[in-house]
Amino acid sequence: MNRNNYILIAMSVLVSACAGVTQPVKMQATSVVTEEIYANTKSTNGVALLDVNWGRWWGCGGHENAQLISLAFDKLPANTISSEAEPALVLHSPSRLAVDPQFTNYAFSLTPGEYAISAFSIKVADSVSKVGFLTAERDTLYSKGKPIGGTFTVKPGEVVFIGNFFLDCTYSPTLWRYHPDGKEAFESQLAEYANRFPYIDMTDVQFRLFNTEQFGNSYELIQ
Repeated sequence: MNRNNYILIAMSVLVSACAGVTQPVKMQATSVVTEEIYANTKSTNGVALLDVNWGRWWGCGGHENAQLISLAFDKLPANTISSEAEPALVLHSPSRLAVDPQFTNYAFSLTPGEYAISAFSIKVADSVSKVGFLTAERDTLYSKGKPIGGTFTVKPGEVVFIGNFFLDCTYSPTLWRYHPDGKEAFESQLAEYANRFPYIDMTDVQFRLFNTEQFGNSYELIQ
C-alpha cells in the first residue's frame, strides 16, 4: 500500500474522531527519564527514544495552519484498559501558540512490553478566531479491542528508537511517523540524544520504528 492510501485511512480516522470534539486530549504529560531514574531502572526497564515536532505547519490540508499538540500510548494488552484509564505514555506540546518548528528529542523509561497509540490531537486554524481540534482516541484507534493505529515494543535493558512524529498535510492534517533516512542520518540523530541525555548508554540503540499502516511507511535501516 502506498503512502497516499495510508493518509486516506488516517484521514477517515480523524474525520470520525473529531465529530463533536471541541477540546484536545487532557492527560498529564509523562516526564522524560532522569539520570536517577535511568540508573535505578536500566536493567529492568527499556528506554524509548523519539522526536516530536510541535511546530505549526502552514497551509496544511486546506487549513491556514495545523499543529500537533498531544500524543498518548497505552501499554497492552488492551483488554486490561478501561475507557477512562490513564495512558502509559503521554506527550504534550509545550505551547499551543509559540513553538519552534523543529524536532524535540525525548527519552522515556518504560516497563517492557508492547505499546499502542491510544490518542492524539491536532489543532487546526483557518483564522485567528476560527480554531478547532482533530482528536482521535481509543474509540477510533482500537477496533474490537485490538489496536489499529500502530504499536511499538520495548525490551528490558534496551534503548530503542521508535521514530519522529509530526504531521502530514497532503489531504486533511493527520499524524505521521517519519524516520531518519540511512545510517548516517540515524547516527546524527543519536548524537543529539546523547547530547541531551548524556547519562543514557547509547552504544547499542535499536532502530525499531513505531509499526503502523495508518500513520507511516515501513522502513528498515540498512547497517
